[in-house]
Amino acid sequence: MRHSITKKRILSSSLFVSSFLVIVFFWMILAIIYDNDLIFPNINQIAIAFIHIFKEIDNIIALLLTISRVIISVMISFLLGFFVLIIYILFPSSMAFFNPIIQIMRSTPLAVLSIFIFIIIGDKIGPYVITVLMTFPVVIEGLLTATKQINKDVMDEVKTLQGSSLKKIVYIYIPIIFPYIMMTLIQSLGMSFKVMIMGEYICQTDDSIGKILYGVKSNIEMDSLIAYGILIVIIVVVLELFIQMIKKHLLRNVLS
Repeated sequence: MRHSITKKRILSSSLFVSSFLVIVFFWMILAIIYDNDLIFPNINQIAIAFIHIFKEIDNIIALLLTISRVIISVMISFLLGFFVLIIYILFPSSMAFFNPIIQIMRSTPLAVLSIFIFIIIGDKIGPYVITVLMTFPVVIEGLLTATKQINKDVMDEVKTLQGSSLKKIVYIYIPIIFPYIMMTLIQSLGMSFKVMIMGEYICQTDDSIGKILYGVKSNIEMDSLIAYGILIVIIVVVLELFIQMIKKHLLRNVLS
């Protein structure tokens, strides 16, 4: 059994590395074909630009502030999501009220929403509002889907138990759907980063990755643009792995 698990891990790691190498290989081919550093900078240029990000304190501050904005926005989205979830559990018919709002939020183009929020709110709070509005539908959809997965017999048995509805939600419903909550958190993190950076870009928020990328675009610094893209991907992957570790640790404690 242990040998089989080890083989699967080795295979998974090998495929991961192979995927990365294929991407690098194709980029090198494109760089050679186009032979234009402004459009397809070579790997060395991208590596230098990546290292340069950490040489300027302003870049690090902007990066940390963007990460903090994303975390705050995701937390707000989950608080709103749990609020709607509680209402749904207590009054299932209430989704007739929330569904049109969620559908509008899900369907509104990001560019239109960003410009509108920027005009009426401004550059400081705007990215938070934009990110929450775009992340909230993902969060609530994940939470509602998780709740609907609970066995009907369990739901009926919970209703017969004594205690307030809020205690039942906190101590019974949420532990049951906990894996789905963590999965929704992972899904919302990646999207929130993309939305936040776009919001910062349009709102021209000071001390932000979005504003740095605006300057990169103006100066046509493709190597820096790609370097920041790689950095954001790394940050999202690290955060997702961190959440997975927390999930496994909490589930281990519950099972023990």
